[in-house]
Amino acid sequence: MTSYTLNMAGSGECDEFFAAQDGDAEREALRMLADRGYPDAIPADHWDGDGKNDDGQPCERLLFWANADDAENDPGAESIAQLEVVRA
Repeated sequence: MTSYTLNMAGSGECDEFFAAQDGDAEREALRMLADRGYPDAIPADHWDGDGKNDDGQPCERLLFWANADDAENDPGAESIAQLEVVRA
């Protein structure tokens, strides 16, 4: 199992959870976003590199938008959350 963190943009609110693979983590993040009032949230098409943690391990993130209109042609400024993982 791998540890994932869902960080809400602008609020500092975050939740850590475990999932067997990225697809499971993405589905759990969508469920969590729906519980927070974003039932139409959509993820980015791919994971992005997000630097390295304090131990020098590569981090990746997957952005989420509230809906398809917000996501269209947006590089991330309008994202509502990001799912983060450290690749060991």
